[in-house]
Amino acid sequence: MMKPVVSKSFNLEDIRKIREYNSLRHVQMDPEEIIEDIRKGAEIILEKIRQSETCCKYQV
Repeated sequence: MMKPVVSKSFNLEDIRKIREYNSLRHVQMDPEEIIEDIRKGAEIILEKIRQSETCCKYQV
């Protein structure tokens, strides 16, 4: 099982690849491990959103 490669446009096909990849990984995990894995991934995304919001606040 290889990590999916996503396009620069990040379209629906990319989302499908990521969901399929995660479902294969999560099959072997218990519910607590799945939740922790999702939280770790969300932290990265939330931090990027915070950085982009901070960056954009000062651009006028």
